[in-house]
Amino acid sequence: MAPAAPLTELLTGLFDLTGAEVHVASGIATGGSVEEIAAARAVSRETVRTQLKSILAKTGTSRQVELALLLTGARPLKKDG
Repeated sequence: MAPAAPLTELLTGLFDLTGAEVHVASGIATGGSVEEIAAARAVSRETVRTQLKSILAKTGTSRQVELALLLTGARPLKKDG
């Protein structure tokens, strides 16, 4: 689990995320749903939703997809036209 430490430090440093928020952000970045993240962390869905709202505000994103793209370094596809 060594790779998690640099990611945690990076997200904490860049976005001022708490440890719990880093876990949620990592779950979103790997395609996890709020329900899956809550179950894996043994917390309520509402706890994860609250943490996710905080993460979105701190990262300047407004949707889970935008957050996942930001954290994975991917770029959204441009629409033709």
